[in-house]
Amino acid sequence: MDLTQNKLSRSEWETIEVPVSENEKQILTMIKQGYHDVNIRSNETQSMFSFVKIEQTVEIEFFLYKNYFEKHVLSMITKYGKGTPLEQYLTMSSVLSINPGGELKTLKSADSIRIQNLDNNIQLNKTHIFEYLLLDLCKDLLKNISNKKQKYAFYLYTLLQLKKSSIKYINKHVLSVLDITIKYANELTKTSEIITNAYEFIERNPYLLKYEDKTLFPHQKDLFTIFRKPMSSNQEEPIQIIPKLILYTAPTGTGKTLSPIGLSENYRIIFVCVARHIGLALAKSAITMEKKVAFAFGCETASDIRLHYFSAINYTRHRKSGGIGKVDNSVGDNVEIMVCDVQSYITAMHYMLAFNSADNIITYWDEPTITMDYDTHELHKTIHNNWKNNLIPLMVLSCATLPSAIDIQPVFDDFRNKFNGAEIHTITSFDCKKSIPILNKDGFCVLPHFLYSDYKELLQCAHYCEENKTLLRYFDLREIIRFIEYINEHDLMDSAYSIDSYFTNITDITMNRLKEYYLDLLIKLDDSKWQSIYQYMTSTRKNKYDISNKSIQKIKSLECTVQKKPSIPFARTTSVSIPPEQPIKSFLKPSSGILITTNDAYTLTDGPTIFLAEDVTKIGTFYIQQSNIAPSVFQNILSKITTNGELIKRIDTLEGLITSKESKTQTGSTQSGKESNKSKKTEVTRESGRICKESQGWMDEINKLRKEIRLVSLDPMYVPNTRPHQQIWAPLGEVHDNSFVSNIGEDMAKNIMMIDIDNNLKVLLLLGIGMFLDTQNVKYMEIMKQLADEQRLFIIIASTDYIYGTNYQFCHGFIGKDLSRMTQQKTLQAMGRIGRNNIQQDYTIRFRDDDMIMRLFEKQEVNIEANNMCVLFSSE
Repeated sequence: MDLTQNKLSRSEWETIEVPVSENEKQILTMIKQGYHDVNIRSNETQSMFSFVKIEQTVEIEFFLYKNYFEKHVLSMITKYGKGTPLEQYLTMSSVLSINPGGELKTLKSADSIRIQNLDNNIQLNKTHIFEYLLLDLCKDLLKNISNKKQKYAFYLYTLLQLKKSSIKYINKHVLSVLDITIKYANELTKTSEIITNAYEFIERNPYLLKYEDKTLFPHQKDLFTIFRKPMSSNQEEPIQIIPKLILYTAPTGTGKTLSPIGLSENYRIIFVCVARHIGLALAKSAITMEKKVAFAFGCETASDIRLHYFSAINYTRHRKSGGIGKVDNSVGDNVEIMVCDVQSYITAMHYMLAFNSADNIITYWDEPTITMDYDTHELHKTIHNNWKNNLIPLMVLSCATLPSAIDIQPVFDDFRNKFNGAEIHTITSFDCKKSIPILNKDGFCVLPHFLYSDYKELLQCAHYCEENKTLLRYFDLREIIRFIEYINEHDLMDSAYSIDSYFTNITDITMNRLKEYYLDLLIKLDDSKWQSIYQYMTSTRKNKYDISNKSIQKIKSLECTVQKKPSIPFARTTSVSIPPEQPIKSFLKPSSGILITTNDAYTLTDGPTIFLAEDVTKIGTFYIQQSNIAPSVFQNILSKITTNGELIKRIDTLEGLITSKESKTQTGSTQSGKESNKSKKTEVTRESGRICKESQGWMDEINKLRKEIRLVSLDPMYVPNTRPHQQIWAPLGEVHDNSFVSNIGEDMAKNIMMIDIDNNLKVLLLLGIGMFLDTQNVKYMEIMKQLADEQRLFIIIASTDYIYGTNYQFCHGFIGKDLSRMTQQKTLQAMGRIGRNNIQQDYTIRFRDDDMIMRLFEKQEVNIEANNMCVLFSSE
């Protein structure tokens, strides 16, 4: 994480100007509008009426059904609906009898012509029209019932959930068909069937997330409601704003850092961030929404504050381009969101107070617990000073893992003493739309019922999870289902907590509800039966990547099939053509998940992986050793890299000579009039872009040296998850299409090779592995950030300093065993880096130390973050 409190660089300014994607912009628009209407819902899926954009009338609705949907309905009923209530739809008169409305008028000729003109477009876009999807799912439902296949329940559950969506103007005749089909299938279905298949029906269902409504998260609704400005009966009387301190806790990736965009609709915002990466991400989103933004990074005085062009009032324009030139940064009347670092808060606060009332400003402090896990830290003094000198009575402390209200009561008391009558609000939220299973060092999923043989300890854990429901996100749904089924099949719970009693309707079965049901079962179990339950569950669980049920067979890729060609020497050594035999032996046991450049690479699916460790260099060296690169190949790579390194050093030396020569020439002057005139002439020449003859010679040599730099690459068989690599290392040589492969690209690889960095970093990059570490080479880190943002790296290895500041998308994560002293809250922050995508994929968090997992599920005796907050968030 970048804790440096510096001004923005040119590249950072350029980054925030890049608009976000159209999908992100829709979400930002909803957040912005959601401040005024917290119940806002949006769904971009189009019904037929939305697609054709014609006024909805009874006649047109019937016409569209008759011309576009009826044949699908009749075909479905003819094939699979005989003997069902849907038979009445075999005649159109039945449709009209279900949808009475009197005699239909003749369709206007203008509307008829318009629809005919759109006919071809409708036929080409059937996959984007919601009614066609509903009818296809109805057909699959009836087909599976007709063929007596249990999979029909998947389509029933999907249709029930899709009916909840707020898609506008769905054809009522299609809805009638849908309702009858659902009612018919519902009578055949038991709730337990849905529970048994909940993993496929809910977690792996491709329709649910795709077609669900976009809404605000519950925590955003609560935040906006608290800050909704009261309406004054007398417009001349000022509205009295009550001071407020908000503890705002919600899982990472659920929009906490975007909430200021909504709040800025009625307030000015000072967004305080320790991790500048987060602040810049907010600024980029805000600028996309044309919010007026300013920056206070590394500020000592107000003159260091910089306004974005949208915020500027006084400025000059370029004479030729007409664009905004020099901006007067001292006028901040327009600023809606001030993004600042911790060091610059007081400066930013006074700047905003110069143009706004304190009652109209919200200090939004992002991740206030950063550095709180240290006994002492260089930022502690600054944090304490900011709290002590704060003049803003409206403050939000936003974090994924804030201490409980009980543990930081002195912070509340201090805020109330400073701002008389202040209200304290606590907002907590949990999100279980995804399961991100925790794996122990042996590759087994971890859940409370696997951890405790003593029921009293299990009960304590269950109550702790009830109080901290963010942990539910990390419960594996498949193991939960297995536990629920076992308890219900053997009647090991009170009848009030049976599946059928707990879930009265199929639509009630969601991932959140299933995980809450699991906790309720743990709490309501008969403790006398726990030992037998525990023994069965632990003895029957399997490694997540268990391949013991697969037979061992010879893999074709292990054979040496090189054919000799006359007069052409072999290009590869024997060690490259014939991989080692170690992979065959590894098939005999389940994966432990740690050999991610060889045996276990195939388990890293769908997206990049982050490996968090204290000693990142040690982890990088380990994976170079474990990559199984043949010695001759490795030596050849190092030889090329070393040669490139010598060329790069020579280039750096020559560039230094040019810089030194030109700067001396341009700034040098003598007392002699003749020499002084010569110096002036040289300076004019430099302004024209030309350099002296000697410098030009060095420049020509640099260009020649750059052409000699060789592109270094690895055979695909060594690059994790390429097809040749999987044929060697994946179980039975099977190729897994969803296994993630890096995509560095030749240009980016060449750029890395031209940087003066350690050779190991270059070898790791060839494997698709990047490292976030404290390095003097800024260019290397900028390239790593770009590759991470574009999801082109296979793995990123980073230290805990990057836990808060890494806002990239990861599908898998490793928590290194050298982080065993990491606090519970910081561990949860580390876990929050994984599963931030907006889609459901395979996610895992793999711990290398099982003791760290145990500490997650227990209340900590000493909470260093809470203790530090009580000390630093104090006016004394």
